[in-house]
Amino acid sequence: MEDLVSGDALAVMAWSGDITQLNLEEGDRWEFALPEAGGALWSDNLLIPHGAEHQTNAERLMDFYLQPDVAAEVAAYVNYVCPVQGAQEAMEEIDPDLAEDPMIFPTEEMQADLHTIRSMDAEEEAEFTDRFQAVIGN
Repeated sequence: MEDLVSGDALAVMAWSGDITQLNLEEGDRWEFALPEAGGALWSDNLLIPHGAEHQTNAERLMDFYLQPDVAAEVAAYVNYVCPVQGAQEAMEEIDPDLAEDPMIFPTEEMQADLHTIRSMDAEEEAEFTDRFQAVIGN
């Protein structure tokens, strides 16, 4: 993000929420676009370690965040894609403009072009790293 602000980069691979936040801070200077080949779909995960002492409390916290009204409130604050069903409708009560924001609630057309990133084996990781370093001049 610093490279965009300084002008050292004109295009970057970034998450939609990062660009939204940057635009809030810096005055709507950047646009988020998906490449024709599609974009990467990410997810954050809530996990409970096996044998956790307070598993029930962790499950209650997860259930809390997965309530549509709570998920909408979190999405309104962080401006990242919200995967919780019903959150878009709940967002109408918080901010109708955000409820229509495809950076938080991607359209079906956008979702059709999103793909999860598969893990690479060690050989692929080394080759990718070498190629990427060459592209950025290292």
